[in-house]
Amino acid sequence: MTDFLWLPALCGVAVGAAVGWWIRRLLAALRRGAVLRPGVAETTCALVTGLGVGLAWGGPLIGMVVWAGWLGVALGAVDIRHHRLPDALTLPAIPITMLVVGFTEWVRPESGSVVTALVVAAVLSLLFLLLAVVAPSGMGQGDVKLVPSLALMTGFVSIAAAVVSALAAFVLGAGWAVVGLASRRMTMKTAIPLGPFLLAGCWLVLVFPELAAGLLR
Repeated sequence: MTDFLWLPALCGVAVGAAVGWWIRRLLAALRRGAVLRPGVAETTCALVTGLGVGLAWGGPLIGMVVWAGWLGVALGAVDIRHHRLPDALTLPAIPITMLVVGFTEWVRPESGSVVTALVVAAVLSLLFLLLAVVAPSGMGQGDVKLVPSLALMTGFVSIAAAVVSALAAFVLGAGWAVVGLASRRMTMKTAIPLGPFLLAGCWLVLVFPELAAGLLR
């Protein structure tokens, strides 16, 4: 189990709060973004960043953990409020993620493989595109455009990590639906945004890569 380091985590909280402020301003400026109440993005980003840094500090994947957390805050906020993932965020995220992954391999070449990351991203992107074509009501184009970034990071770790990340997203989404139906806050026709669960699955796998790999052994 990963040890939690409090001092780096507190630094992560401070940085995350500042990034959250910037995310809130960015989302408000985007044509298809979202207007959030002051403090929401700041608090969420501070918690996600602090937790990620505290758990991943000293590990080779800390850069991807932080980046995935920031993506989760920005894209999750829009998807939860408006059930969409804007191209203005998902498309630029792909080259930025490639840079983060490439830098990770450059600094810690034993931590993963960029080649595997590219192959996994291509395969999963194609699979999600096919799902969107076959079942457009359950899989949006925004989700398809988000997958390359997430698959690049998890695929860099291993094929198993990418598979667990995708499976975790559907399990988390199904669990949320069950809770919603049980509490009568949802019906069978209620649309559930998949983006936040895809992002959560990716973040969890990056924070606990050994656990993710062990699940498929």
